[in-house]
Amino acid sequence: MMDKLKRLLGTAAFDFGGVIVFYALLATLGLRAAIAGTLVFVPIDAYRRHKLKIGFPRLYILSTAMVLIFGSIDVFSKRPFMLKYEGAVTETIVGIAFALGSRGRSIIEELVLQQQPDLMFPHLRRFFQLITRCWAIYYFCMACFFLWVSQHFTLVHAVGIRQVTSLVGAGAMALFSFSGSFAFRIFQSLGLLPADAEVHE
Repeated sequence: MMDKLKRLLGTAAFDFGGVIVFYALLATLGLRAAIAGTLVFVPIDAYRRHKLKIGFPRLYILSTAMVLIFGSIDVFSKRPFMLKYEGAVTETIVGIAFALGSRGRSIIEELVLQQQPDLMFPHLRRFFQLITRCWAIYYFCMACFFLWVSQHFTLVHAVGIRQVTSLVGAGAMALFSFSGSFAFRIFQSLGLLPADAEVHE
């Protein structure tokens, strides 16, 4: 179970590679260095994905595009303002993307099948649709929290709080999402999945 989780988190980390590079540079070298570093990282990572035939998941495109758009606006602004609300706006947009992406083959199913293309169990699609909706709710809650943080802390402190909160929150959500039978039973207890179905880890 832990090996699967590590592989999946590794895949997710690559999908947020541009975001990780941006905030690491923002916290150490400033906004312009963060933009420049991300602009260098994205084409290199895109080439790597193309050569390894990893593809460009919706999550990767969305996260990279948003951080570049918000950061670029602030680079050309006399007074940076977008990054102050970037956390709340980004979480809201990602929440909407997850909510819309819970239909059909969901974003989470897409992520999991990158690592386990032969994965199959009863009600697999429905299970991952529910997991994706849980992530949508999580992002909407985080958006509200980040909006509050942006009103009460400086940008540097707000970014630090967002990073720590995001790490802890995403870790907890990942543990639940990939807990296999535990998450499956939770959904069954809520009447969201058939009570007689089982999932094998």
